[in-house]
Amino acid sequence: MRKKIILGILFLLVVVFGVGIFSMKGDKIAKNVYVKDINIGKLTKDEAEKKLSNEYKMEAFNFKYQDKEWDIDPKTIDVSYDLGKTVQNAYDINRKGNIISNAFRTLKSIVGGKSVINVSIDFNEDKLVKELEKIAKDIDVEVKNATLNIVNDEIEVVKEESGLELDIEASKKNFINNLQNTNFAEELVVAKIEPEVNSDDLKNIDTLLASYSTVLSGTSGGRVENIRLATERTSDILLMPNQEFSYNEHTGEITEANGYKKATVISGGEVAYGIGGGICQVSSTLFNSVLYAGLDIVNRVNHSIPSTYVDLGRDATVTDSGIDFVFKNNNDNPVFIKNYYANGKITCQIFGVKSDKKDIEITTTVNSTIPYKTIEKADASLGAGATKLLESGRTGYSVTTYRTFYDKNGKEIKKEIVCKSHYPSKNAVVAVGSKPSSSNNTDETPSGGNNSNSGNNNSGNNNPGDNNSGESGGNQNPGTTPPQEPTTPPATPGPSEE
Repeated sequence: MRKKIILGILFLLVVVFGVGIFSMKGDKIAKNVYVKDINIGKLTKDEAEKKLSNEYKMEAFNFKYQDKEWDIDPKTIDVSYDLGKTVQNAYDINRKGNIISNAFRTLKSIVGGKSVINVSIDFNEDKLVKELEKIAKDIDVEVKNATLNIVNDEIEVVKEESGLELDIEASKKNFINNLQNTNFAEELVVAKIEPEVNSDDLKNIDTLLASYSTVLSGTSGGRVENIRLATERTSDILLMPNQEFSYNEHTGEITEANGYKKATVISGGEVAYGIGGGICQVSSTLFNSVLYAGLDIVNRVNHSIPSTYVDLGRDATVTDSGIDFVFKNNNDNPVFIKNYYANGKITCQIFGVKSDKKDIEITTTVNSTIPYKTIEKADASLGAGATKLLESGRTGYSVTTYRTFYDKNGKEIKKEIVCKSHYPSKNAVVAVGSKPSSSNNTDETPSGGNNSNSGNNNSGNNNPGDNNSGESGGNQNPGTTPPQEPTTPPATPGPSEE
């Protein structure tokens, strides 16, 4: 009995292998092979392609959305039915596998099992996407978050508006599916985009928590555009309780492709010319507004050179290389950030709920100054004893910034260290003549940096909510803003502090 079973299995294997080998030698497609609902089984490849060509004929494609229509010529996107490839796929259905799988597929077709394949379609995907992007311009509607409109100190909530956006990826998939069914009309896939901020989120915001302004430092067109762009992109932001705000996240990459222009920047402790000059004035202005609003500072780094538009310890630099200004809404209620740039003035405001308004004073202490040294370099082109200033020196500073909270009676509640800043000194470089000369004329020789007394306290403005705007015009608290000596821009700047 056992021997009969073994012989039976061997016989079955011989039959399967025989069918598999036979299936690979014929010139016809296996039985019951369909392209969608068209049976091309038991046909040669030429016969199958001829049969399919009667059914699959390319036509102009019609996209629709509501009452709008767009016709696309097949040549525009290089679209066609690849019947040769389709037939080859059908022919290979019982030939491309191993001998066992080919045999089983052949047996399946013989006993009536259907195999269905899709018609192959060739098209230029990039060209199709471009056509859909053109159509999107006629369909897309920008979503509008609810925002605040401030008129004569009155806060008005402007209602949100939903947007529309053509779903290009989904429409592209539908395009392929429709062509496989010889359907040349498609209802485009359009998504409704809901606002992230709605009127209910803003309905309780009724108070200006803090405001701070700085006057534009530099008037180049590039700097003005960078400031305008950064101010706009960091405005109209709602922060829910415990939510963090990342300055870099909202400004985006500091590149020309992202809209930023070339202007003066700080690079490696030197003044240089690069993309995005000016955006740090916006981050510094916002930093001061955040200080007065009492929000938590998560990450802040000072410039390597003291700024002209805010005092020592009151600046916040950002870079594409990783330095970010980040703060958190530590209130129990949402806050709303509103920034403006107009007539050479940047204003950053933070609105919230009246119960979250705080009386705050910002002060700074210069802990130490770091004198610069004068480096002398021999210069044979100058007469003996003559000097020439090659690079100006710059005094360095170590500064601590404090924030003091007061109650409604003016009594101090707490005083905290907000941040510590270090501005390194920069050595002066002087050329000293070594060539014998009968002339005694010499150029001006720079003097070294002077020491200042450590622990020199300097108060910032009170909370702007108490009739004090906290504005800075580049000379606020002159005791903590050092004079700015000219520096020589490097030839090849590195990562920059804008």
